[in-house]
Amino acid sequence: MHRFLPFALLYLCCLGCAEEAGDSDSASGDATAADSAVAEDGVTITGEASVSSVVSREERLGDLFESVLPILDSARELVDQHANLPDSSRIPFTVDKQSNTAAINQLLDQAIDVLEISEVSDYRQQIRDAQSAIAASHAEIADYQRQRVSASWAKNQSQIEQYNPFESSKETLDQLIADERAEIEQQEELLVKLKQSFAEELSKIGVQVDEQGAESLLSSVSGDDIVSMAVVFDNVKHMTTQLQELTDESGEALDVAKRYYGMYVVMVHVMDRIQKSFIRDINEKHIPKLDEFAAQAKMNIEQAQKLIDIDGGDVDILKSNIASNELTQNTAKLYVTYLERNAELIAIENARAQKNLATAINTYDTVKLSSEVAAHMNSGRRDLETLMNLEIPALREFDNQAIRKEFQRMTTELRGS
Repeated sequence: MHRFLPFALLYLCCLGCAEEAGDSDSASGDATAADSAVAEDGVTITGEASVSSVVSREERLGDLFESVLPILDSARELVDQHANLPDSSRIPFTVDKQSNTAAINQLLDQAIDVLEISEVSDYRQQIRDAQSAIAASHAEIADYQRQRVSASWAKNQSQIEQYNPFESSKETLDQLIADERAEIEQQEELLVKLKQSFAEELSKIGVQVDEQGAESLLSSVSGDDIVSMAVVFDNVKHMTTQLQELTDESGEALDVAKRYYGMYVVMVHVMDRIQKSFIRDINEKHIPKLDEFAAQAKMNIEQAQKLIDIDGGDVDILKSNIASNELTQNTAKLYVTYLERNAELIAIENARAQKNLATAINTYDTVKLSSEVAAHMNSGRRDLETLMNLEIPALREFDNQAIRKEFQRMTTELRGS
């Protein structure tokens, strides 16, 4: 998976954690509240969670904290020693700033892998599984239809054909086709529910999307990274709350308090790394590839037009090819615009995150009392609260089935490149 989660957003998520903790206490005493409410963006948000789901979420967050804590602590130790290292060294196996930075980034990526686990990720995987099942059923139907062309009706089959497991009658194939179509219908009904739940879970962690916005996220090459970004930020919010509580409990033990604050600083670094990676991949990888698609389509159009002009081919087919390539051109342009909007959105968040990161690093280097550490961590959480509130733009052109299909084709190619 890609690493594209904003640092500042991560810090921001931490800020809302304390409020959520208080809200969860009151929510537990009101289990009979309304089952759902509709957000302003049109996303239906489920109401009070069941006791079992709350316990499950708490257990997941507890396991998450235990898994990520050692990674954060190891990264903190490397960050602590960074300033005293030489810029570079020719001596083999000697640690310098360059090798230390690489080691830090490796740990940050490990932390991201752990922090990407959530209910949102589960729904995204279930959506992909359902889509894969639908694609598999379509492939089976195509194969059965191919076999049916040369198959015999049951009444016309010989005894050998009737007992041959590799020889199916038209009736048998028709039933198999009907079964696959029923499976497709069932999976499509499941998809509708999964996508609704997916949007609801996104809204809970600060990503506001309507139905088309959720569809855009699921279909675009940047969507996975935005979802992962939001998941990481939400988890970091909860991790920061845990670190603040540990800091408060450390009393006057400054070394312990600073250790926890150092882990918090590492999480802010995680946000920055994810955001910058997201922007870099869009500008240096995805958009250039889309420009290549558009350029190739332009060449195909020019060649087809030349053949038409000299009567060098089937005019109807060539005109159809031109129309197909024009669709590719238009969709590539639309895709680039969509990615640019996403990159701009995250760039704004990253600019704000940079300020929080600079403040966190300076605070880590200067605090002298454990009480100051707890106060600064709490202040940082409040600052981040304003960051994790993404409104993801939707592709309204998805109403056009031809554009949607071409968009998804390009996404498959971009993911494979």
